[in-house]
Amino acid sequence: MQNINILLETASSYCQKGDFKQGIHLYSQYITQNNQNPVAFYQRGKAYFKIKDYQAAQSDMSKAIKLKPESAELYAERGLVYYMAKQQDAAMQDFNTAVEMEPENPFRYASRAFIKDHLNDLEGAKKDYQKALELDPEDAISHNNLGLVLGKMGNHKKAEQHYKDAEKIDPKNFGMSKSTEEKADVTPQPKPEPAPLPNIKNDKNKQEKPTFGNTLKSLITSADERKEFWGFVKGKIFGG
Repeated sequence: MQNINILLETASSYCQKGDFKQGIHLYSQYITQNNQNPVAFYQRGKAYFKIKDYQAAQSDMSKAIKLKPESAELYAERGLVYYMAKQQDAAMQDFNTAVEMEPENPFRYASRAFIKDHLNDLEGAKKDYQKALELDPEDAISHNNLGLVLGKMGNHKKAEQHYKDAEKIDPKNFGMSKSTEEKADVTPQPKPEPAPLPNIKNDKNKQEKPTFGNTLKSLITSADERKEFWGFVKGKIFGG
């Protein structure tokens, strides 16, 4: 098992360096030996996504979902793949599923709103950003993006209030007094999650050392992992 885990680590390393084809090759070698790990399919799906092989990315995300059907994150990220493949109905179905699975998670609504905005569903985007802010009033990104949506809808007074709220919450990123024409939507980001309490061995009262397997299990819900994937979508696809 240790040798195939090294395959997974190496594949990830190649992808981090931008060599997605070699990463895919190594992920495939790993999956040949262990086809029950949802993270392997998820990571290979991301690599396919980045080289714009959306059909392969969809297939891998779907396999990951089959192995980990309780993951709202997987549905949301497969939704991104569907969106880029211009399968808008399938994309929204996945985003809707993610919201239904985590109805108290503001990131789910903000993510769906981001896509609705780009699909020109301004009313739907407005409602989702409003729900996200109802759940997390201190989300500067949702305030900024809701302001942009309201501006597109002609409600400039309310838009300006949300810009001011974003600036008040996060003056570093939203405090440059940009004109409405210069403002741009910002990719939704999950809030940092608290670190889990350390595991304590009862017999020795020592902290259990993290294993590669434990680390692997946490990847799919990692805030950094989500931020990296959404950042790619924003920077490479929407031109942010």
